[in-house]
Amino acid sequence: MKKIPYGISDYEELIMKNCYYVDKTMYLEKLENNQETLVYLRPRRFGKTLFTSMMYYYYDINSKDKFDTLFKDTYVYDNPTPNKNNYYVLKFDFSGMNTNSNDKVEIENKFKDKVIEGINNFKRHYKINIDINEDKDSATIFSTFITNIDLDKKIYIIIDEYDNFTNSILSSNSSVFKDILGKNGFVKNFYSRIKEYRGTIIDRVFITGVCSISLDSMTSGFNIATNITTDFRFNAMTALTHNEVKKLLKETNNSKYFKEMLENYDGYKFSGEVEEKVFNPTLTMY
Repeated sequence: MKKIPYGISDYEELIMKNCYYVDKTMYLEKLENNQETLVYLRPRRFGKTLFTSMMYYYYDINSKDKFDTLFKDTYVYDNPTPNKNNYYVLKFDFSGMNTNSNDKVEIENKFKDKVIEGINNFKRHYKINIDINEDKDSATIFSTFITNIDLDKKIYIIIDEYDNFTNSILSSNSSVFKDILGKNGFVKNFYSRIKEYRGTIIDRVFITGVCSISLDSMTSGFNIATNITTDFRFNAMTALTHNEVKKLLKETNNSKYFKEMLENYDGYKFSGEVEEKVFNPTLTMY
């Protein structure tokens, strides 16, 4: 019997540890058939990081040899998309960014550290030798890196929890929030550079977060994104449907608990065009 995963957000780790995975790979082709720059918003601990991790291994050219191992028995294994293992994936993760301080310089440095971390991970993974000047601002560091890189395929940028830190700032100091996201703000400038290179070396962008306030605040700095949060086709992309929970309970000999699960964890609808509510995946696994 497969183990129930809890607190595992890396897709490869989950598969290699023989944990139960509720297949969400059928959404990859839906994403590819949509626009090139997508924003997907859900509450915290709602499966976003695991989904982006699955995307990483699916699109990463260096994970091509792992495809059979990682995606066997999933929808996408039998129905691969044209972009399977066809990108250099550049991932930025802002979920662990600590913003207890309202000092704009400190916040900017922490943001820059996350940008540098993403670029350095990219360099190590693809064995790319490009020096970056870490004394520059995050937008310049990103722009210089993208300008000097020489790749045989295009880049897929995945950004996880883009507003994790901005939401905290907004709740405590709205003026700092406006400074970093408004005109000449470092967050807006960073996303403006992504916008600048989207369509050239950057082919696709996928962004997760909690709410759209930060995105709306950047206005023209990043007006290329399509928000699929309330699109009925993606209502259950990271959530669990009734049938998925029933199957999970049946395969773990816990079917008798469905009514109790229904009363406690079934309560989410992200589109007015759907009738069935969905389950919080983290709480369900717990």
